[in-house]
Amino acid sequence: MSIPIEIGTDDQFAALRHLLTTESYTEATLCKRYGIEKLSDFEDVPDRDQVEPWDKDATGVLFRLFLESRFISESTVREKLGTDNLELLYALGLVHGSEDNAEEVWAPVSLVPYVGLWSVCDSWHRPDRAVLAPKDPVYAPIVSNAHRFFQLMPKMKCERLLELCSGTAFAALHAAKNYAGHAYAFDISPRSTFFAEFNRRLNDVPNVTVKEGDLYAPADGVLFDRIIVHPPYVPVLRPKWVFHDGGNDGEAIVRRVIAEAPQYLAPGGLLYMLSMGTDREKPYQHRVREWLGESQSEFDVAVFPIRLVSPEDFAVRASAGSKTYTEDQYRFKDLFRQLEIESLVYSVVILQRKVEDRPVFTIRRQFGPRTGASELDWAVEWESLVASRQATGRILQSRPKPNPETELRVLHRLGDSGWETAEHMLVTPYPFSMEARTDPWAPHLIAACDGTKSARELFAVMKEAGVLPQAAPDEEFARAIAILASGGFLFLEQL
Repeated sequence: MSIPIEIGTDDQFAALRHLLTTESYTEATLCKRYGIEKLSDFEDVPDRDQVEPWDKDATGVLFRLFLESRFISESTVREKLGTDNLELLYALGLVHGSEDNAEEVWAPVSLVPYVGLWSVCDSWHRPDRAVLAPKDPVYAPIVSNAHRFFQLMPKMKCERLLELCSGTAFAALHAAKNYAGHAYAFDISPRSTFFAEFNRRLNDVPNVTVKEGDLYAPADGVLFDRIIVHPPYVPVLRPKWVFHDGGNDGEAIVRRVIAEAPQYLAPGGLLYMLSMGTDREKPYQHRVREWLGESQSEFDVAVFPIRLVSPEDFAVRASAGSKTYTEDQYRFKDLFRQLEIESLVYSVVILQRKVEDRPVFTIRRQFGPRTGASELDWAVEWESLVASRQATGRILQSRPKPNPETELRVLHRLGDSGWETAEHMLVTPYPFSMEARTDPWAPHLIAACDGTKSARELFAVMKEAGVLPQAAPDEEFARAIAILASGGFLFLEQL
C-alpha cells in the first residue's frame, strides 16, 4: 500500500488551508472555471479543460495539478504559487517531480472541493494518462454514486454519527461540521483511513474519529444515533477491489451491515444505506427484515428502489470488456438462476430502531423523478405515525388534500352489455412513483378532499352520499385515508 502523501504538522495544514482559501479553491470556482452547472458534471467529460487559460493565476494552476493531473513546469508553479507554497506541497507529498523531466512537477493525488470541504484522494491517472491502479483505490466524492450517496443521506441533527465504508470520510466530515455532535469514520482499507485522517486534519474538523477496521469492529461499545453506509455491493466472480466487490451475489457486506446493526444502533436511531440487494422468492425488503434475526421486532424497514436490473442485463454489462466475456456471462446467469434471483435492486435502505410501543412496519416505495432525501425522511416519519396508537385519531382530525399530480386511470372491457368498468388505477410520480388498484369509492373520496373538511367530516359526507355503508367503522376509514396518503395520492394537512 504505497501512499504518495504525508500527514503533516498542524502548521503545514494551516498553511495549506490558507493557500486554498486565498485562491478560492471552492466548488463554485471549479464550476465556473470549467463551465459546468454542478460539480457532478465534472466526471462526464474525460480530460476536461478550463474555459480560460489555466496559467493566468494560482487558482488555475491548482486545478491543473489536482483535478486535471497534468505536468506543469516547476518555474510556473513557483511563479504563481510562490516558493513557500511550492515547498509546502513538496513537503506534504502533494506534488512530485517528474521522473522524465526534472523541470516538471505533477500531483499524484486529486484534491477536490466539495460541499464546503476539501477531499484528497487517489487521482484517476498520471499526467501521461497511464492509469493509477492501487489494489484499494480511494475515489473522489464527486463520482456519481458517491455524490448520490451524499445527496440522499439525512442531514438532521444527531449526537453520534457513524459513516461505515467511509473512503475519504467526506460525509462524516460534513456531518461533524454541520449537524452531528461527533462523527466516526470506519473503513477496512488502510489507504482509506489514511486519506480520511489527512482530510480531517486538512479541514480542521476535530470532532471526527477515524478508525481502521472491519465494519463496526472499531466501535468499542459506542452506540450511534445515525449510521450511514455506502458499502461494496457489486456481484463479482473474481474479487478485485475492496471498495467494489460484494461477493458472488453482491450481498456479502450488505447482509452484515444489517445483521450487525442491532449491536450498534441506539433506540430511536436510523441507519441509511445506499447499496444493491436482490429480489428472490421473497422481495428484498422482507429479506432485509429477516437479516435482523432476533431483533426484528425492534426495527422498521424501508426500501426505496432507485432502479431494478434484471439478472440477464447485469450479466451482460458485468462481463463486457472481459477476455472471458462469454464464459463470465454464462457463469453469472447460472449463479443467479441457482440463487433464484429475480431482480437486482439498487436502492436506499433505511432501518429505524423504534422506541415507542407499537408494531413495526416494512415498506417499499419506488423512486420517482423528483424523489430525494426529504421524501425518504417523510415516508419513514409518516409510516411511524400510521403504526402508532395515536394514528386513528390524528388522521381523522387531519384535513386531506389531493396530490394534484394524481391520475385516475379506468380500464374498460367489452362485456355482454357493452363497455364495462374493469379496473380503477391511481397513479402518481411524486413523492414516489406509485400505481395502485383501488375500489371505485376511493376516487370519489379523493375528489371530495379539498383541505377544508376533516377526515372525520368527509367520512360523514361519504356515508350520507351512500358511497360508504352507514355501519362502516371510523378505524377502517382512517386506515383507508392512511393507505392513500402512504401512496402519495393524498396529502394530510394539520396532522
